[in-house]
Order: sequence, then C-alpha cells, then structure tokens
Amino acid sequence: MTITVEQYLNDVPKEIKEMFLGQLNYRPLAAGEHYVREGQYVQTIAYIQEGFLRTYQIDYQGNDITLEFHRPDSFCGSYYGFYAHEPAMDNLVAITDCTIGTITYEQLMGLYEQNININILGRKLIEQVCIAKDFRIAKMLKSDAEGRYRWFLESFPDILQVAQLQHIASYLGIKPETLSRVRRKITS
Repeated sequence: MTITVEQYLNDVPKEIKEMFLGQLNYRPLAAGEHYVREGQYVQTIAYIQEGFLRTYQIDYQGNDITLEFHRPDSFCGSYYGFYAHEPAMDNLVAITDCTIGTITYEQLMGLYEQNININILGRKLIEQVCIAKDFRIAKMLKSDAEGRYRWFLESFPDILQVAQLQHIASYLGIKPETLSRVRRKITS
C-alpha cells in the first residue's frame, strides 16, 4: 500500500536524487526515544533510513493509541504540526534503533521551488499518506477483529516482528485480550 521514497527517487535523475538526499540531516534515534512529542512545535519531518517508529496519541482516558507504524524508506512526522506550524498532536517514538534524516519546512519548500520533480515527489508522498489513512479507517469500520488482524498480517509482517502486541491491538482498535483470542484462533 505504501510507496517508498526510494521508489519515487529511482525514477528521477541522479542529480535530483542527490540534491534531495543531500538536504537531509542524518542522526541516530535509539529505541524508545521520541522524535516528536505532543505539544511541541515541529520544525522537521523525517526520512527513515533504517529502523521502525510508531505514531501514537493519548486519548481522553489516558490510553496510548497507536495511529501509525513507520518503516524504513518512508517519511514520518507530525504533518499537522509541520505544515500548519502548530503544536504537534501526535507523539512519534522509535520502536527499534533508527537512523533518520530530517529536513526543515524551509529546506523542503526551497527544494519544491527549485525543482518540479522534487515538488511532484513531495505531493505524491503526501498523497500516499492520505490514501493509507483512508484505507486504514475503512478497514477499521468494515472489518471485525479477525479481519483487521488478517489484514495486518498481510500488510505489516515486518511490524509484527518489532512492535509490542498492545500497540498492534490499539492500532487495530481492539483490546489486547481480543487480539490474543484472534491470534489463537488463527494459529490453531
């Protein structure tokens, strides 16, 4: 369902790819370390070179609800905070050790103005974020717990290897005990 940065960058000339990747500021992020915290003003979005992250929010009852999982070769960030210049509504935390490359809003807008191919790349990546969110919402509304988990198994086998089960359950909109029952049913 997701299209990686690499898939788009492979279709553009080498110098454009180098121009884009050359703007990123790479840094490590340890497992458990937050890249974004709710309420902070977000200055960057990140390209995940390696590792996995999770986006979550704390609901009105204090529950940790997973909204997204992020894989290598994709972007992540608090898009609302980044594009609206408002405090982040999400938290992003590394679930494994990661290497991320960050880019500021000003840098990204400058690249968009400089090169139409990078502008198109940015638009297509944001389109994929919107498509993935709509698809997940439809899955949550139209599938029972078993259907959701089967979809997750098909779509995110790599995430299953690194994420905690309670985070997978909250992502699927089910209780951990329901997830355990569904998993037992599927494996028996």
